[in-house]
Amino acid sequence: MPTIRTAEMMGDDELHEGDTGFGAVPEMDSTVATSWLDAGQAILDARGVVVTMNPAMAAWLHRGGEGAEEPAGNFWECLRDRCPAWQGILDRLEHGTDPFSTQELGWNSGDEGRSWYRLELARHDGGSHVRLGSILPPASELPEAGWGRHMEGASAGREMFVRLLRAETQLEKVSQHWPGVIFSQRPDFSFGYVSGRMEELTGLSLEEWRHQPRRFWDVVHEADAVDLQHQFAQAARAGQTLTTTYRVKNLVSGRVSYVLEHRRPVVSRGRLVLGYEGVWLDVTRQTLAEKRLTSAAWKETLAVVTMGLAHDFSNVMAGIHSLSESFHKELDEAHPFFEGMGLIKKSALQASQLVHRIVNLHLGKPGERNYHDLNQIVSELLELVRKVIPRRIEILSELSKEALPVYVDAFEFRQVIINLALNASDAMPERGRLVFRTSGVAKPMESARMRGTVGRYPSAVLSVEDNGCGIQPAHLDLIFDPFFTTKAGSKGSGLGLYNACLFAEKHHGGIGVESEPGRGSVFHVCLPVADFSETEREPDDAEPVKRVGLLLCGTPGVLLDAEVELLRTDGYQVATADGANRVLEILGSKEYDYQGVLLLVDSSNLPMELHLAAWRRARPGLKVILRPVGRDRDELDVGMVRLADRVLTPELSQADMLATLRRTLTPDAHG
Repeated sequence: MPTIRTAEMMGDDELHEGDTGFGAVPEMDSTVATSWLDAGQAILDARGVVVTMNPAMAAWLHRGGEGAEEPAGNFWECLRDRCPAWQGILDRLEHGTDPFSTQELGWNSGDEGRSWYRLELARHDGGSHVRLGSILPPASELPEAGWGRHMEGASAGREMFVRLLRAETQLEKVSQHWPGVIFSQRPDFSFGYVSGRMEELTGLSLEEWRHQPRRFWDVVHEADAVDLQHQFAQAARAGQTLTTTYRVKNLVSGRVSYVLEHRRPVVSRGRLVLGYEGVWLDVTRQTLAEKRLTSAAWKETLAVVTMGLAHDFSNVMAGIHSLSESFHKELDEAHPFFEGMGLIKKSALQASQLVHRIVNLHLGKPGERNYHDLNQIVSELLELVRKVIPRRIEILSELSKEALPVYVDAFEFRQVIINLALNASDAMPERGRLVFRTSGVAKPMESARMRGTVGRYPSAVLSVEDNGCGIQPAHLDLIFDPFFTTKAGSKGSGLGLYNACLFAEKHHGGIGVESEPGRGSVFHVCLPVADFSETEREPDDAEPVKRVGLLLCGTPGVLLDAEVELLRTDGYQVATADGANRVLEILGSKEYDYQGVLLLVDSSNLPMELHLAAWRRARPGLKVILRPVGRDRDELDVGMVRLADRVLTPELSQADMLATLRRTLTPDAHG
């Protein structure tokens, strides 16, 4: 259905002569005026009798002027007399039970031509409220001449409306399916038009974007703002299209996204900037991949250089150690060089051992898993960590007395440990204490905010604890996201903790954090304790993991599309249904295997107790999760809440929402 715009939806700036540039809108004759209805309203009692109605509705029903009296008696009878062609539809509306109904109606009247209306009905215990208003015709009707009486005698105006409505319909379709943002921006950087995904990327409503110019620079990352302003000014002076990439912030969640912008300045003949037209594409994933490839290429080069230098340095130190040991044996303890030669021998041995540990960092390659003792990996790496961490920081270890066998990629695990150590040292600008602790746990760590999942217990845990500045509560859900960092742009890429999270998830483990501002942080890396059957399961692990199936029910639109994208990104197999009956049809088919239904609850599907009960009968064991849209939990129907397994309240962050959803659908895997 194309977008249909009512007269009340058009702003004053769309109707003024000076703004349209097409001259004054022709006046309609009196016959057309009586057929056009602008926001007619009526309040009815429980029997459908008119309690009161506004002058517009009264005048329209009487085919008269604004002074017409309110019709008495049954409203539906009056409406049937006015529009006989609606008889069947009005009968269904009058005797229906749906709390909210919307109907678009068209009819041919001999004296008034073809007209289109939208009727909205809201029922309550004491009666109902009716809203009726004229609408412009759908795009399919535009080529036909029947609607022309609304513009009779104004062929140019009619043609203008036809073209505008066609263009609007096409733009709306493109906006709904475009993976990014389409916008038209004024010179002050407020938006005359912006498509729906802008709200997802920035956290600001479309209404805020249209009326608050400075908001644009609030969401642009401060590190990119100055350079972006310079690029905009240069493109405006030259009148050239600009293509650039920069970062934007979601002001609600704090997440950072990379957008590729294609912007064309609209410039007058006098070189005055009248505005901008452009598009955004979310290229966060591509940027992430490019950065990781660049980093991987540099690490590969660095590894080759380091290995060569380490080999040569090891040969030099081996010669020094060998000669110092020979000379030390030849010297008498009373000789003045005895103590010094012993120190040279000891230092040379320590240097050789350090080089050996550096070489061990490069042994193997990513993707090679084997059995290791967690205590041994940490112990061997501590000596190297002590060399790269500033001496103002005290490094302690509290290793488990029991062996903690794990089946991991040691190459990647060492990178994770070093990253955690470097992050901790940055959090302690003055003196500090860094503790590496290993332990075995028999159940999930409830005190930590965890990412990923531990498939089985007991688990081996590496905890890295510091007494630094801590992490702000608002950042705890964001620190494992790619590109998120509180450091200056030149000091952090925002990928260290993200890579640690990927490592944990790939090894069927998890990573969590506990932190208090001003008192420090503890990061926990949880890995399943090896049972030495992992190598037998490796072929199965190499196969794609079966994803959890989820059926998403809601009104088609930007919100539904955003939910689908979010859930699929989190690994769910998602299908959509636009109504309760469609859900029941899918659940009744044996071809579909869905563990749960996520219902986006809005005014179009309240209440739904009977439907939820039918879903459960059709699929025993099905999980039903409610997610209110634009309303609080207290506003939901009690019967719906009682039948649901979980209600995802609006104040939940995306991370908490996804975590709650995972726990609901797969409780065994998440404790």
